[in-house]
Amino acid sequence: MIRLITFDLDETLWGGDEVVRRAETEMVNWVTEKVPAFRAQYRILATDTRAEIIAKRPRIHYDFNKIRLAVVEKILTECNLEPREACEVATAALCIFHGSRNQIPLNQDAIELLQNLHKQYLLASVSNGTSEVHRSPLKEFFELSVYARNMGTRKPDPAMFEVVLSHTKTLPQQAIHVGDHPVEDLEVAKQVGMHTIQFFTGMHERSLHADHVVDKLADVVSAVQSIEATEA
Repeated sequence: MIRLITFDLDETLWGGDEVVRRAETEMVNWVTEKVPAFRAQYRILATDTRAEIIAKRPRIHYDFNKIRLAVVEKILTECNLEPREACEVATAALCIFHGSRNQIPLNQDAIELLQNLHKQYLLASVSNGTSEVHRSPLKEFFELSVYARNMGTRKPDPAMFEVVLSHTKTLPQQAIHVGDHPVEDLEVAKQVGMHTIQFFTGMHERSLHADHVVDKLADVVSAVQSIEATEA
């Protein structure tokens, strides 16, 4: 019997890339008001600076917050800010980013899906991203939310799923994971022993590790019912 359903967040329950771009634009605009040279330097240096920071500090590869903070701080020093001031401005900029990042446009399909499933199953989220369920209108539906930045690792590390199973006292075969990414979501969840449903958006290839593939959130319920039938 299925008792737990876990969800990826970005590009599954809501669009991720568009929200991140908007949040980053607001952050850059805010910093540029204080440091006029920042916008041009950010456009030139951001990608290479990010790669440089990850190469020098591989232990933070799982934490997009720490990476973004380090990138902004480094570029501010290139704009001739003193290290202490660069740190202060970068920290404030990250707050601006998060304020926008968590203004998540939800579609009715996601709300109705969670309302439906919440009546019968425990729900949890497993995410590498920086959006936060507890700051969204969906918070009431989730028993647990696991974030890469808090775990010190990220999907496809099986630990991201194992901690949810342990916390909810659920066997892998009693759980289903719903996500879009063939490796970070479907392959690793299947490796752990969970059932899997791919929400296919066209951003990634279809997964060979998905028990079911759907292209509408509304179809997740019927996929869950089909898995339930095989477990009966």
